[in-house]
Amino acid sequence: MIYKLLIVLVLLNPLLAIAAPTLWLTEQMINLKFNVDNISYQELIAKQSETVQHDTLLFDIRLPEEYQQSRIKGSIQINPDMKSEDFIARYGDKIKNKELIFYCSVGYRSSIFIQRIDKLAKVNGVKKMQNLTGGIFRWYNENQLVINDKGETDEIHPSNESWAHLIKPRKIAPND
Repeated sequence: MIYKLLIVLVLLNPLLAIAAPTLWLTEQMINLKFNVDNISYQELIAKQSETVQHDTLLFDIRLPEEYQQSRIKGSIQINPDMKSEDFIARYGDKIKNKELIFYCSVGYRSSIFIQRIDKLAKVNGVKKMQNLTGGIFRWYNENQLVINDKGETDEIHPSNESWAHLIKPRKIAPND
């Protein structure tokens, strides 16, 4: 079903399909597969620039080694396999009346995680949950800041070799 819809997208707009990066196609497949609310990197930038940010929490749904290499500033690392009950036990007091934004490398694991915790999170007072479209790869490819424990970095964990081609290489300009 997903592949049929993707073929229709490509046939309806062949120029876009030819010019579009593979990450765009991955985003479309994830959006078709998962019924979760999404937020674009531009919308996340706007949220981060708001003067009052205390009603939004950002969660990184990647493995610790991925998170250590680079992450979006202010994110909290969650193991992708964490059970919903464990998530609520650990973060229940922090998530009440909040909007939660989740991301992983491309949006796949974070979409699964949102679906897993959806009912329990709503029962525990979460206002809204969203998946960052394209994950940290889209964020990074759009030249947004990623950090590690030492500060800004130009490295990003590719998750695996087959996903590495979705990342546009970049270098941070040296300090003058």
